[in-house]
Amino acid sequence: MNDLSPQRGAVSDVEQRVRDLMHRHAAAAPAGAALLTVVRAESRRRARRARAVVAAVVAVLATAGVTVPLRLAATPVTVAAPSALTSPSGPLTVTFPLSPPPSGDASDVRLAAGLPTLSHPLPGYAATATLTVSPTRPLMTATAPIMVRDVLGYTVESADTGTSLVWQEAPAQWFELHAFPAVPVDRLAGFAKGLLAQPVSLPAPFTFALVPDGYAVDNISPAAVTFCPPDVTADESFAGKLTVMLGVTGELSTGRAVDVAGRPGILTDPVDGFFSLQVDLGDGRLLVIQSATPVPLPEADLIRFAAGITVNPNATPGQG
Repeated sequence: MNDLSPQRGAVSDVEQRVRDLMHRHAAAAPAGAALLTVVRAESRRRARRARAVVAAVVAVLATAGVTVPLRLAATPVTVAAPSALTSPSGPLTVTFPLSPPPSGDASDVRLAAGLPTLSHPLPGYAATATLTVSPTRPLMTATAPIMVRDVLGYTVESADTGTSLVWQEAPAQWFELHAFPAVPVDRLAGFAKGLLAQPVSLPAPFTFALVPDGYAVDNISPAAVTFCPPDVTADESFAGKLTVMLGVTGELSTGRAVDVAGRPGILTDPVDGFFSLQVDLGDGRLLVIQSATPVPLPEADLIRFAAGITVNPNATPGQG
């Protein structure tokens, strides 16, 4: 029998075990295909044992909070952190449950501090009526009862808005009406009486393929949309929020050039906590994403967010 001691080159563990087996049991060693079957069985058993050991090690490390690759490979696999973006539930649209009678004047429908709001010129007055609907009673102190649209409401006096009318038309439908400049209360009641039970809707100025995960939209106007973080109270300001608006190319800032889905973009450096990402739309307009706080999204997600924004026909340039 030939010498089966190790020769030059590496010898696998399975090969060595087979050679030892043949040394010890040379007389009874299986021949031909039978020997190959034994080798394969031994190889499979050793492979199963190795996988079991690896799985046990991975389980122990995971329990200890240690990150491990998803699979064994020559080059470790990097697992990306969860994205800060998510898919929206649908297009953003503001719907107000009442509408003014036809007058030739256009109404302005928007979301203000999270509440649907309708503004309309008051016929015969150089004033604008603003009507807000809320699921809960406004936190105001009533001053006098008054009939509004055949229901009992009340008046409220405010240093900011003057006289307001407040009334309820459904279990979760409270209305507040005021005018600027202020007008007599009976004129407000007359405007309220003429309102029609016909909803009026307006799409947001932008369509979003992705939105910041966990943020609420608290303002929608023809010029801007604000995304409010969970720890920020909804209001009509841009402070502490991510704001999307339109600008003009003459307002382009200086900063670092980035690519946004094939469009040139400028990412400005934070100044006093303020930053912006400006994307040149190629038609004299800029898509502007700004925040008055440190950047709330990782840069890669910020660019993905901007790349998924479509400007709708009703969008108008604004200033933040």
